[in-house]
Amino acid sequence: MHPILFHVGPFPVRAYGVMILIGFFLALRYAMSEARWMARTPLGGSSSSMPPVSDAQGGITPDHVFDMAIFGLVAGLIGTRVVYVALNWSAFAANPVEALKIWTGGLSFIGAPIFGFGYAWLYCRRHGLPFLKVADIGAPGFALAYTFGRLGCFLNGCCYGHACDLPWAVRFHADGASDALTVPSHPTQIYAAMMSIGIFVVLHRLRRRQHPDGAVWLTYLMLYAIYRFLNDFFRSGATSKVIAFGLTDGQLVAIVAFPVLAFLLTRLRNGEDAVPPWEGHRPR
Repeated sequence: MHPILFHVGPFPVRAYGVMILIGFFLALRYAMSEARWMARTPLGGSSSSMPPVSDAQGGITPDHVFDMAIFGLVAGLIGTRVVYVALNWSAFAANPVEALKIWTGGLSFIGAPIFGFGYAWLYCRRHGLPFLKVADIGAPGFALAYTFGRLGCFLNGCCYGHACDLPWAVRFHADGASDALTVPSHPTQIYAAMMSIGIFVVLHRLRRRQHPDGAVWLTYLMLYAIYRFLNDFFRSGATSKVIAFGLTDGQLVAIVAFPVLAFLLTRLRNGEDAVPPWEGHRPR
């Protein structure tokens, strides 16, 4: 593993943070380019028949995407820590101040879309933008950024799987101790990165086809639930705790979330609830 890439004076530059930033800026570039594409070719059609930008993309501009992404990144990072602390409260109950020490490690990715898209929803309400269109732009970017985040986990040596004897098994630093290595284990971070880049490709292709607003976003959440359910079989007992029925917390959440998301996507595609309750926005 290579958790520290180099030092700038006495300050270490950590691989995980660098990979997060690379993923974020690639996702931001993608989302801003999608906003421009929507303005040029609404519904994937010819730019010669292009309606006004306000009609083509609900007034969403690259500047809106940039503003949402910058503050959404902060919200997402806060969310990853909040969810991690909530799921591991017993470790912080005696000294809650420790929950603020994010640099000591301990993040749960599921908090990123919850808080990140939550901030985007508030932003859309404030600026009178259609949230579902914005979420459809952001979903592939989330998948792309997540790919690099998991590569950062691999370099950091965290979020690995349980023991295996496969040719590609890796020995990781156990509990961050440089002198203690795990037995050969599943490199689940690599599995996650591979599945996430596949999800990005699927979402990008879906965006190039005509679809109801919100379909790309809901598809992303469904695919993430499937990925998490499958990948946690390789992490259970190692870096994912088994909660009940032999399943991890991530798997239990995925089991509950998937049918709900599938129901919402089916209704959306069938044209029911043309303006879902979360879509309302207030022009200012």
